[in-house]
Amino acid sequence: MASPSDLIYDGLEAGQIIGPDHHQFRLTNQFQTNRFGQLWYAEDLSTSRSVPVTLQIFDPALLKHEGFIDSAQKHIVLSKKFKHPHLVEYYGMFRQKAVLLFFAIEVMDGLTLEKLLSSGQANKLKDNQKKGLLQQLATAIDTAHAGAGQAHKAICPESVFINKQGGVKLANFAFNEAMTIADEMSNTPSSHLAYQAPEAFHPNPVTVEADIYSFACIIYHLLSGKAPFLVSEDEPTRVRKELKKPSSLNPEQWAILQAAFATDPEERPRQASLLFKQIIEAGEKKELPPDDDIPEPLQEDESKRRRLWRLTMPDWAVPVLIFSFGFMLGFTIAFFIGLQNTNDAELALNQTREELQTVQEDIADLQQTLRTEREQRSAETDALQAELKGKIEETRSLHKELMDVKFADPDKLTVFTDQLDDGFKGPQMIIIPRGSFTMGDQKLVGDDNELPSHLVTISHRFALARNEVTFNDYDYYARSMGRPLPDDEGWGRGNRPVINVTWKEAKAYVQWLALLTGQPYRLPTEAEWEYVARAGTDSNYWWGDELEPDRAVCSECGTEWDGKKTAPVASFPPNSWGIHDMSGNVDEWVEDCYQDSYFNAPADGSAMIDGDCEFRVMRGGSWFDIGRVIRSSSRYRYLPDSSKNSWGFRIALDLTDKTN
Repeated sequence: MASPSDLIYDGLEAGQIIGPDHHQFRLTNQFQTNRFGQLWYAEDLSTSRSVPVTLQIFDPALLKHEGFIDSAQKHIVLSKKFKHPHLVEYYGMFRQKAVLLFFAIEVMDGLTLEKLLSSGQANKLKDNQKKGLLQQLATAIDTAHAGAGQAHKAICPESVFINKQGGVKLANFAFNEAMTIADEMSNTPSSHLAYQAPEAFHPNPVTVEADIYSFACIIYHLLSGKAPFLVSEDEPTRVRKELKKPSSLNPEQWAILQAAFATDPEERPRQASLLFKQIIEAGEKKELPPDDDIPEPLQEDESKRRRLWRLTMPDWAVPVLIFSFGFMLGFTIAFFIGLQNTNDAELALNQTREELQTVQEDIADLQQTLRTEREQRSAETDALQAELKGKIEETRSLHKELMDVKFADPDKLTVFTDQLDDGFKGPQMIIIPRGSFTMGDQKLVGDDNELPSHLVTISHRFALARNEVTFNDYDYYARSMGRPLPDDEGWGRGNRPVINVTWKEAKAYVQWLALLTGQPYRLPTEAEWEYVARAGTDSNYWWGDELEPDRAVCSECGTEWDGKKTAPVASFPPNSWGIHDMSGNVDEWVEDCYQDSYFNAPADGSAMIDGDCEFRVMRGGSWFDIGRVIRSSSRYRYLPDSSKNSWGFRIALDLTDKTN
């Protein structure tokens, strides 16, 4: 029997409006289905004028899988960072009353490199078209690596879109877990498995060199007309397999490409653009005769010509040439495919080549246009930020009498701990000052679920644990109650934060502690957590707006634990209220039910218990996450009975007015 979610999903039709109340979209046309669900063209109705977008609406069956939404959230966080002509632009992830979940991205034509290859149309592309396509893809890969600091993990023809306007668009960054889940549910292996590196067959995290291997597979497929490996081929088969040289490559080019297929990632190039450049240069060496073959009177002129080309090419020309060539390449490919069965195909190609020459002659004008557009976007962003700051200050002035926050002197902190049985002590607690603060993303750099920023007043008294609950703390409870000990992944227990605990297990711990001590221990509310994480600041982190060394553990924080494992608690200085590790180390469960925005959120610091209680909120980011995720306002949702090796918690305690 179909569920209500299935009925709504199956009944989607043109003209229907979907999305949360604060951000809605009107469906215009369904143009494709894929392994994740339905692709629709739609209009974004939240802007002053209607903006066309593409919506990836997920099949409700996928949302029932524990890890799918987690993978989708990480995917959207990373992808929204990218602003590049050859990376798909993501606008956000949206939920409609716990029924529909979807991404909104820039308008896509629907043509992918996979379709181009499987239909045989890629074989009809000219050499310069193939080179342009690969150059754009290489640029997209390197740009994504630089922006995210980690591997894409799912580079394959299915993830490469080709638009009439703009050419190559790389998608699905860090979406491999979701692709695997979709494969399992459909019993159909994903095509990206045929392009993955040998190390991807193991559970350990892969590096960017794994993407270089995948890029090499695409080069091979495009040039030879056949994928180098099959989805069904395992790691040993892949390592032993001897590939046949594509006829379009000379021996030197083939040797360079084979280096990218090295089993050891350290032996591969670190950049896709470098690999592509080496292959192209190895081919061009055969085209230009050596100086010895040039008639002696012309050798000096020829040498000067070569040096002149190298010396007079300014730094800005390379990206502009790539962008210009890419723009026309996308048009060329799509136009060529659209006319392939007509008698005018050759005429269309000739016309497109002439247009390409015209664009190349106007490079200087294009550069100025791009610079002007960037300046305009920057000015618009500054204006929005100024408007937001003005509204915040206006709100603060209306609550001036509530803004007298007494910041704690680290040398005079009120610290206490409860004595448990057998001389064991509970977690150290710090009394938190009352006050008001602006909750949410004040810098307009976060996700939609961090908005709108709003004033919250903490008028009640409470204490928060100085550190995340450690294995020492949790193991004492587990042994006392006969519960299983959480896995420490071999990283060590003791003073490390406890991991692999669910929200329900965290709740059981605080309930046990409250019963044992007679004190009202609990999980902190989401507002209390952010209030203490900010410690009187309005910046992205309690220390400022940018990552700094020796502040936290994350995948790009510059510590010995980054992207590998947890650090012992209190390995870094506390914030100005004496609390450690509010940013990074482990994600921390809080009390609240999840809602996808702060509309109608409590203004008194209490927990939101009327939202989507199928999910609970988690804050703070972890050793596994990029720096952007450990901001004070960053927030996520997870199923309350799920656990991971990057998830933990800390505790809070209600205080009476008589408490010293």
